[in-house]
Amino acid sequence: MSKVWMDDLPRVWSVQVQSKRRCRYSRLSHEKGLRRSSGGEGETKLTKDTASTRAVRASKIGVFGALYVATSLIPISVFIGAPSFLGLNLVITPVIALLLPPMEALYASLFGGLIAFYVAPMQAMFGPYTILLPIAGATFGSLTSHRTKLGTLTSALYLVVAISAYLIKNYPFPYFTVPHLLAILVALAGSFKSKVPLRTKIPMYTYVSTMCEQGMMMILAVYLLGLPWPVFPGILPLMIYERAIATAGASSIVLGIIRFMPKYFGATISPFGVEK
Repeated sequence: MSKVWMDDLPRVWSVQVQSKRRCRYSRLSHEKGLRRSSGGEGETKLTKDTASTRAVRASKIGVFGALYVATSLIPISVFIGAPSFLGLNLVITPVIALLLPPMEALYASLFGGLIAFYVAPMQAMFGPYTILLPIAGATFGSLTSHRTKLGTLTSALYLVVAISAYLIKNYPFPYFTVPHLLAILVALAGSFKSKVPLRTKIPMYTYVSTMCEQGMMMILAVYLLGLPWPVFPGILPLMIYERAIATAGASSIVLGIIRFMPKYFGATISPFGVEK
């Protein structure tokens, strides 16, 4: 009897060891499953947040693009040199620049400009090249307001190129570029000087944005339409009037949106480096 029990002892130990291993393996598997489940929930939440963020960004691009198209149907000034007019959409371009980061501003102005070209062809004074106007104003304006020093230097360089291109052919009347030179100084002052009040800095950036748009218009007027310098003394008062409307109108819209829709656009205050 004792001998039989001693013979079965190794077998009993083997069964016990295998049983313990099974229990340990089962416990480890359960813990891994819990960790995977927890990680999956986190990944799902992250995916939902990313999808929600993308949806908000796409909706902003669509809304501002549609606003640009709708306001392109409202004339506010004539264009000297072509049977066309300037629409109220020149007010929306700086709004896009200040409320959207550069890539979103680029897409909103691109889509808005393309659709406006077909919806309101009477304001396309440069044909298909007219879409370059909102792209230049919104993109360079957004770079200035959201990318601080680097964006400001990029926009300033662009304005210098626009001024130089004008002066190469129309040097007898250099005074037309004075507002563009002022825009360069305003951009540099706004980006390198901190703690500028909100009501001061927003008009500064809207002015820079609308002058970047006008810089592209100036280049196309000289090189695409071939307007000679004697025409520009008559264009200058209209240009000042149009850019004053764009600066004042865009500043009012941006301040109103930030005030009444802080959930979606209040964060845009921080890139400006301004105080509330």
